[in-house]
Amino acid sequence: MESPAGYKKIPVKTWFLTYSGELPEQPSPDTIKRWENPPVDEYLEIYKTVGADWGWTGRLLKSKEEVTEILNSQNNELWFFFAEQEIAGFFELERTENETELVYLGLKPERIGKRLGQKLIQAAVYVAGQDEHKVWLHTCERDHPTALREYLKAGFKIEKELVSMEYYPE
Repeated sequence: MESPAGYKKIPVKTWFLTYSGELPEQPSPDTIKRWENPPVDEYLEIYKTVGADWGWTGRLLKSKEEVTEILNSQNNELWFFFAEQEIAGFFELERTENETELVYLGLKPERIGKRLGQKLIQAAVYVAGQDEHKVWLHTCERDHPTALREYLKAGFKIEKELVSMEYYPE
């Protein structure tokens, strides 16, 4: 397959992690809020804001119809993460019969470095772990330089590591 315009395929090391800690404490109600039926353009705006520096492409390489289908799936959940009464970031879950994946999780660029990463991770794990299923995520070498360390600090363990060819902006 030819690369989409503006993208190139490069080798990327990815780690798959499973949460192995105790379920975190429930976040305060003013910290997270579920985003029901998000308009695709609004979703893509926060997706790009949070993921641009890290080369997030998973939703950008899909049509708006495909993204809408994902967002409207009964297995998909989107949650806003708040700091100082403002949206500081978001996380997205994909629930299946036996597990919950933290598909996307991140802070807006202006909120990075303000000691919110662990709070965001713990809030996402709390929500994801409510059904007592396996909670997992993947991150890669192109993510924030401290992402892997922060996930390990939060109680995740590396299950698998692999290198695959992925599309990233040129």
